Amino acid sequence: MVVAIERGLENLKNKLEKRGFNVVYIENYNYPVDAIIYERNFFNISHVSRNNMPEATMGERCSYGVLMINSKGKTINEIEDMLKKRYYTPLF
Repeated sequence: MVVAIERGLENLKNKLEKRGFNVVYIENYNYPVDAIIYERNFFNISHVSRNNMPEATMGERCSYGVLMINSKGKTINEIEDMLKKRYYTPLF
């Protein structure tokens, strides 16, 4: 799983790498990512390019899209759980 983060989250980057995640900086990574982690009340969407989006494959069941996680107020365990389950909380 490739997780992109914004600059300034180096502490989180180190913790995720220790847990086996491939972590890159979104500002200069031009390949598909599975999730983007940011910390503020907004995310600078200009850092995301079409190259960061996984390609959809016709006729195959695939995971399409990028999970966006606001890390503010979340523990490393909560973030890891979100990444593995690919959602924040149950819908119901």
